Amino acid sequence: MCAVSKIWLDVTSILQWNRPAVGVIRVEAECAKYALDHLESVVEFCRFDWKAGYVKVAPSDVRQTIDRIGHVHQTLVASTDSLAAPPAVPLILRLASVVRRILNKLPRRLGESMSRFLAVRREAAEAGINGLREFRRAIRVWRSPAAQTIPLLENSTHQTESVLFSQGDVYVSLGLDWDQKDLTFVAEQKALLGFKTIFCCYDLIPVKFPHLCVGDVAAKFARYFADLAWCADEVVSISECSKRDLLILLEELGTPVPETTVIKLGSHLPTSNDANVATQTKDAAGDRFILFVSTIERRKNHETLYRAYTRLVDKGVKNLPKLVFVGMPGWGVNDFLADLRFDGRVKDLVKVLINVSDADLNWLYRNALFSVFPSLYEGWGLAVAESLAAGKFCLASNVASIPEVGGDLIEYLDPWDVQQWAERLEWYSSNPNALAQAEIRIRKEYDAPTWAETAITVFGRAQALLPS
Repeated sequence: MCAVSKIWLDVTSILQWNRPAVGVIRVEAECAKYALDHLESVVEFCRFDWKAGYVKVAPSDVRQTIDRIGHVHQTLVASTDSLAAPPAVPLILRLASVVRRILNKLPRRLGESMSRFLAVRREAAEAGINGLREFRRAIRVWRSPAAQTIPLLENSTHQTESVLFSQGDVYVSLGLDWDQKDLTFVAEQKALLGFKTIFCCYDLIPVKFPHLCVGDVAAKFARYFADLAWCADEVVSISECSKRDLLILLEELGTPVPETTVIKLGSHLPTSNDANVATQTKDAAGDRFILFVSTIERRKNHETLYRAYTRLVDKGVKNLPKLVFVGMPGWGVNDFLADLRFDGRVKDLVKVLINVSDADLNWLYRNALFSVFPSLYEGWGLAVAESLAAGKFCLASNVASIPEVGGDLIEYLDPWDVQQWAERLEWYSSNPNALAQAEIRIRKEYDAPTWAETAITVFGRAQALLPS
């Protein structure tokens, strides 16, 4: 009797996660939840272990993990005095800090002259640093060429005595693959055993905009996507923008181009009871507030909102609503957090909430005047979709995939145009009738995709790869 082929969903990322589900984690968790509830006889679960390879995960462990992620929260109203970004700082910035300290010790005129001389040569310094890194990597590759070849079939050191996948199976990975998986091993096992694979492309931000990411990530992620192209039978992208970016990159790299389809991410939050909303959340937000849900990092562009608000304060605008940032501090924002801490103009106007629950987030969306999303680039823009799902208007940037999310139901601005943001923030804050009309239209016209629909699409693609 022939064995029945299976779909294997990789749950490595959610097993290692210890905070409320966001972004990539929410996608993996929601698809796992759907599989547990509706596809128990078809879908199995696995995780990747760097020593043992792929290991089967019991459904009960997956359900327990999803429950744990859903209940890990203790809303914190973060004082800007205690907020700090992770310590990783790009080398160019560390060198700049050292140079500034040296220049400060020189006579003022000489220091200013040297500062101007170096400032116009920063791009050259960055290019030199990156060139030295690439030269160092080239030396490593020259010494060990076998470990660097593509396709990647010669580099696995994992134990394979216990083989998990079988011919005809489909392996689905939706998680943080660039950090947690060995695509060398996947390619090797796929060639030996004959199973199919589906991976997910969220965005190509580290390749397209490495200066908005921590460290020198462009080469690492270009290689990751090249490896993925050799491993994948199909790639699901979370937007037409991400799909387009991926296809352009793979063509430039000269890799195979797997079948690529677009999935829509769910935008509904689980139903919740207002009785479960933390008092700290309600007290911090107050009666009138504008909401921005996002990790606090350079790419998300919180600084445009901060500068817009300071302009409004300087202009003498009264009764401004609070600006509530919901998200953990990321890298590269220490100077911004310092501005929030020391700028008396916004000390009582900007509040930062971290580690909020779904109940808190639901309440914040429903009670906000409107939401904002000034991001410089997105693979999708989940916060825009969540705002619309909650029936709330959003003022968003006009770049990348964001117009795919909001359609003509929201207003778009240049993310760099501080004055325009200031004007529209003031206008919508003082025009409740316009917001009410926008909300009526959103409730009437916006068809919020559910996470169940996302999972159905993903597993539908996987089932199409199973032997007929």
